[in-house]
Amino acid sequence: MTTEHIRTRQMHYQITPKDYTALRAFLSAKGAAGQAGSVHTMFFISYLDRIQENEGLAVPGQSGAQFALHYYDNDPTYLRLERQLGGQRTSAMVTEAECRALLAGETDWLLDRHDPLFQDFYEGLTERMLLPQMMLTFHREVYTADGLDLWVALDTNIRASLQHMDFLDPQLLEQDMEGQEGRILMEVSYSDRIPDDVLCLLEETAPRRRLLSSVG
Repeated sequence: MTTEHIRTRQMHYQITPKDYTALRAFLSAKGAAGQAGSVHTMFFISYLDRIQENEGLAVPGQSGAQFALHYYDNDPTYLRLERQLGGQRTSAMVTEAECRALLAGETDWLLDRHDPLFQDFYEGLTERMLLPQMMLTFHREVYTADGLDLWVALDTNIRASLQHMDFLDPQLLEQDMEGQEGRILMEVSYSDRIPDDVLCLLEETAPRRRLLSSVG
């Protein structure tokens, strides 16, 4: 099954532990529903796009879709393939066996899924030279509130690895990432505008946070 989430505006910030505590308390006080758990993510990068950028051949605003694989709470039984394009996120489930086949370089199974998301991913792998770039492991808290078109994620203890074949083995990933000091990131997604009180809190933390990316 494929699911879609459309939010045209996104902001990603690196924040301090102090601001993490303040934001968490504020969102809880607002009655925002929170969900939490560990996340393992593998990002894919198009080396063809990188080559074109380096040679000045890329067309601004026409970069291809971005893909990532996720699994949660140290359980790789089922994963989620996610595509981000133009502020729209589309995702579908992937089995552990399918992911292991992908890591071994087998891609034909993507065509057997008869889903536009998998067809697009297959074209990315074969035509855009998509390859695993980096893996991240972190703890995520997601907050949403009734009546607010706002999605806030607070990610703590973020660590990275390049050992792609260890992606489905949480214990090996822990060894790969041993000794890293995890960062804290905040992601804010919305379609219309950020509520005034949330915006004021974001502005209060502005001197200490660092904008990593913004869409919309």
